[in-house]
Amino acid sequence: MQTKWRFSYRNKLFVTFMLVCMLPVLVVQMVSYYVSTDAMKRKIDVLVQANLLQTSKNLDTSLLAYDDLLFQIITNDDVLRLVKEVNVPGEDVELSKRKLINMLSSYSYAKYGIRSVAIFTENDTLICYDQQTGSPYDNLWSGVPNLTKLPLYISAVNQKTGNLMTPPERMGTINNEEQYGFHLARKLTDYNAASLDSIGVVVITVYESVLARAINLNDAGADSPVRIDNQNFLADKDGIIISSPDKSDIGRQIGEVRSGASISNTFVNTRSGLAIHNLIDQKELFGEMYAMQRLTVIVGTAALIVAVALIFYFSGKLTASIRKVVKAMRIASQGGLTVQVEDRTQDEISAIAFNFNKMMSTVNELMSEVKETGEKRKEAEIRALEAQINPHFLYNSLDSINWLAIEKDEHQISEMLKGLAQILRYSIKDSNKPVSVREELEWMDRYMFLQQYRFRSSFAYTVEKDERALDVSMPKLVLQPFIENAIIHGFSGVKQGGHLHIGINQLTEADFEITIRDNGHGMDREKLRSIMSETDYGGGIGIRNVLDRLRMYYGDRASCEIESQPGVGTSVRIVLPIIRKGDITP
Repeated sequence: MQTKWRFSYRNKLFVTFMLVCMLPVLVVQMVSYYVSTDAMKRKIDVLVQANLLQTSKNLDTSLLAYDDLLFQIITNDDVLRLVKEVNVPGEDVELSKRKLINMLSSYSYAKYGIRSVAIFTENDTLICYDQQTGSPYDNLWSGVPNLTKLPLYISAVNQKTGNLMTPPERMGTINNEEQYGFHLARKLTDYNAASLDSIGVVVITVYESVLARAINLNDAGADSPVRIDNQNFLADKDGIIISSPDKSDIGRQIGEVRSGASISNTFVNTRSGLAIHNLIDQKELFGEMYAMQRLTVIVGTAALIVAVALIFYFSGKLTASIRKVVKAMRIASQGGLTVQVEDRTQDEISAIAFNFNKMMSTVNELMSEVKETGEKRKEAEIRALEAQINPHFLYNSLDSINWLAIEKDEHQISEMLKGLAQILRYSIKDSNKPVSVREELEWMDRYMFLQQYRFRSSFAYTVEKDERALDVSMPKLVLQPFIENAIIHGFSGVKQGGHLHIGINQLTEADFEITIRDNGHGMDREKLRSIMSETDYGGGIGIRNVLDRLRMYYGDRASCEIESQPGVGTSVRIVLPIIRKGDITP
């Protein structure tokens, strides 16, 4: 039988202690972690917003410097005069260009990060000084046809007030590093003319690094012992990045560089309309907190192991008495009714153990009484079943009749009376005592002798016996009811040709069988059921009587099967356990 796993009281106590001790600690740790993390994020957001405000002011200051430079150029009377001379070519046009180049050269060195300063005149003339090439002819705009058709020129001319700022774009490489720059443009207007028409456009090209410095993307803090991966991005109103630590991000959407592990803050520069995005690596920001949490987990795990060991030890001590009682109950359930529980704890479990011991003592006393009563009842039932008639009276009467038959020279009658007397003596002597199979067969021979005389040898019988089974013990008079049933019912009306076969065979080391077969009339089911229910017929002991005795002697270890078919005969098979003579308990 498979034993199901059960959750013991000790395990329940262990789990309860664990939940009571560890669950509050885990809850406090989790709540503390989330509260502290959220508070730190909120404080960081406040600090970052303040930093972004300062960054926005730095950006305003930087761009204002270039706006001022651009304003100086468009309001310089010499510049305006020379541009008009270039727009109306004359003999001194080359000299005018040369003077403008010299002026633009000086302007290009006025501020940090200027790549070039150029003027696109309305007659599509380019006047430019490129600081990177150091040449007025090999510059950023050389080779570009139709300057007045450029979107930059058209937008600047159409802009009513203020400067035009373009997004940064790639402008070549220096030392294998890509360079990006943006343009600040504003139209030139002759304020002395009545029409105030544009006479050209001034374009200052500035390196993107100017924006990077303005939003603190330089490496000034590279040597700082404590650095946080804090990146600022500059994006336009459409979210397109125009300045980034990684130049390959320029032109991408700001959402493409954000990640779930980053803390993002945004501040819009009102002057330029550009948005400053700050991204902080959350993992690096909370690195020390995570390290502290790992330390807490390690210490907590060590404390948990110690707590588990202590809880396991004390739960074992607390449940030891319960386990003793449970073990005793298990032994009692398996038949060990003498078991006792020793417990000296002087607590509630001790009281349970005391009452258990008292109960087991009472059960033992009751079992002894029941056993004794059962044995007496069993003996009384067997004696009552076997004592259907008074055999002593019959035996004495038959002995007297036998002597009378001898005096009358009726020797055949005398032989029958001797056989009948032996049968009665066999029944009277130790009627409740088991006999061997050999003795039962000897009694059967005498019984068959009388029955053949009675029925004038209308049937014959054979005995097939296994020598190994002859000394096996069995109750008296087991064969008689079945043999008598075969003779009286099976051979009723038969004059000759009847045959009765009796077999004794040892099946195994544990049991043997008795078979009784006849070739008589047989019986239908109703007749068989009627015979099985009879307790006394024809002066013999009924089949039901024998089955009851077998049940009393052997219990479920004995079995009896009867098969009968009308016109064919009847077969009886009795299987009994092997018990040597002297071992069977009546």
